[in-house]
Amino acid sequence: MLERKSKKAAFEMSMSTVIIIVLSVVFLILGLVLLRNVFGVATDSISTIDDKLKTQLTTLFADDESSTVFMRPEDGVLKIRADTAEFGFVIGGKTKNGNDIVNWGDMQYRLILDKSSSCYTKLGESTIKKWFTNAKIASGDQDTASYNPLNWAKNGDVGLARIQLTIPKGTVICTQTVLFDFIDKTDATLTQPLDGAAFSIQILRRAF
Repeated sequence: MLERKSKKAAFEMSMSTVIIIVLSVVFLILGLVLLRNVFGVATDSISTIDDKLKTQLTTLFADDESSTVFMRPEDGVLKIRADTAEFGFVIGGKTKNGNDIVNWGDMQYRLILDKSSSCYTKLGESTIKKWFTNAKIASGDQDTASYNPLNWAKNGDVGLARIQLTIPKGTVICTQTVLFDFIDKTDATLTQPLDGAAFSIQILRRAF
């Protein structure tokens, strides 16, 4: 009699274990599906926002007939704290004769470090170059091999690039001026860089 009860209890325990395992697997699958849907919606939302921003900025620049150079932030001053990753800003240019930008390489930009800046003096060229995570830095105005494509957005004769900076932890407080110009590949007769502008990077004390 005791043996029969023991077998019955063992069987009931085994069934309970199986049910728990099945329910755990079901909940795990449901959780993974929900997580995928949440991240899918988030990714779509970010992509939509990014596309709208590109459209707004290219339209704003195209409508401004008085300027051939574009930058956001507009004052050209980038205030960044040490230990900041992927800080983004936008620069842009127009083709000289109004030719449409068809391919990403049709308009290109070049970044040149001002050697008299305090960051350059304190840290050196190689350190500052590492701040720019998605753009090459030219060694000087004679360096014609270090142009980058305006490959973030384009609309007619307007091209934009989004440049990203990562400032390491422990970077000293300093300021770096960066000059930039453009080369227009839509017209084979243009062999000299187009006029550009400059922006400054102000490294601030790391937040606590």
